[in-house]
Amino acid sequence: MKDNELSITCPNCGKLNVIGSNRCSNCGQRLPAQKQWKVQHHRTLSKRMVGVILTIAAVLAIGLLGLIVQHNQVLSYTTFLNEAPQKVIFYDAHHHPVKTLYLIGDRRKKTTAGIQGTLVISKRVRIDKNYRSLKRVYYTDNRQHGLLEVQSDPVMKFYYPSRSGKLKLNGRCEIAGYPKIRYFSWQGTSGGVTK
Repeated sequence: MKDNELSITCPNCGKLNVIGSNRCSNCGQRLPAQKQWKVQHHRTLSKRMVGVILTIAAVLAIGLLGLIVQHNQVLSYTTFLNEAPQKVIFYDAHHHPVKTLYLIGDRRKKTTAGIQGTLVISKRVRIDKNYRSLKRVYYTDNRQHGLLEVQSDPVMKFYYPSRSGKLKLNGRCEIAGYPKIRYFSWQGTSGGVTK
């Protein structure tokens, strides 16, 4: 029997029988009189209904994928600390320049906390050999929390004005032992030699 045919259920064994049968095809029990039949319709989904269901499922899947990508977007960046010298100007509370340093990225790797790596700090642009002789310090670039922390002596903390995952190259900062320094401005330089 096809699923879409009308059927009647045997009260004895529960077998579906074709309407018009007097006896159950399974157990032989006499089926109820025509007035007592409980007609069951076996529905199949129309092509249109299947299309609607698939469309809804696709929209939900795309929405879910969008949420997952947005949640993980913060970790899908690369650090701006590369081998080219990055000029950082430090400012006081009145935005007057106080100090200038050059940060040169060395090794880096992505982690769940962001990007971790090593860099060297210089007071001036130097040739490549001199950069390699400088002491390496560790840093963590955690854009999710809006913080770049350099484990130098003294420790430097750069706070991003936005946690959107897009780095702003200026903002608030702290340098241990230098309470006068409040802000920074980050500028890539064309000078110096890249590795």
